[in-house]
Amino acid sequence: MYKSLLFFLFLTLVGCKTSNDKKELPEETSSTTALILENKVKNPNGITGGINIMGYFVEPSFGGVLNEDGSFKIELPLDFDQTTEKAFEAYNSSPIAAYELKYSTALESFPNADGLSFTGKEVKLAFAGKYYRFEVTGSNRSGYIYPASSQNFLKYVIGTKDALPETGYLYYYIYAKEPFSIKGSLATENLFEDGTEEIYQRTDDYNLKINKGWNLIGYEINELTESAIGTRTISKSSVFNEKLTTKPDTWFMSSK
Repeated sequence: MYKSLLFFLFLTLVGCKTSNDKKELPEETSSTTALILENKVKNPNGITGGINIMGYFVEPSFGGVLNEDGSFKIELPLDFDQTTEKAFEAYNSSPIAAYELKYSTALESFPNADGLSFTGKEVKLAFAGKYYRFEVTGSNRSGYIYPASSQNFLKYVIGTKDALPETGYLYYYIYAKEPFSIKGSLATENLFEDGTEEIYQRTDDYNLKINKGWNLIGYEINELTESAIGTRTISKSSVFNEKLTTKPDTWFMSSK
């Protein structure tokens, strides 16, 4: 049940990173730009190219460039909702459309929070990038860049087979058409998926106050628990939003 949530990750709260993990800086923007992201990828692996701010299935929209030294600049537009809507319309009217693309609602994005204090459940959301990552399209090679505590952590969250459970965090950007909020904790009992039939307790904390427009969301795995035969899984996690001026410090590159 929770493996699918890890992949979709509209889970759970309580943590904020320390000043070593992020910094706040004002940024000048143009009349069409809402937010500028600038940093340097720790492991660029020689990949350079345009940075796509759109998700899967739609035509790319390049909002920046990754340079050979790993430095990059991404501009997120003020009208991302209109950009997304046009991209969905173009896909939905194309002969290759396998199904209809549409905005996610807040409730669809955070389904396990339904029983918590949750305002604006039907608010529509647009997500930047592909599963918490920005695609980089180069002439010879492509990859993804993303802000997270480690490469393994991101792989674990999106369900990569060889990833190991670990505590850590990642950040991602969403565009909300209206404000919404989620606050509270969800406590559940779950079975380890290793044949031991052991039960473990899990707590997922939410502390989201989302504004209309762009928002920076953090997801953190705070604690792990272990079965008698050594299977590790999440016992505490958190979803929270940061100030939009927060600049995540650590960015990584992963291949497709």
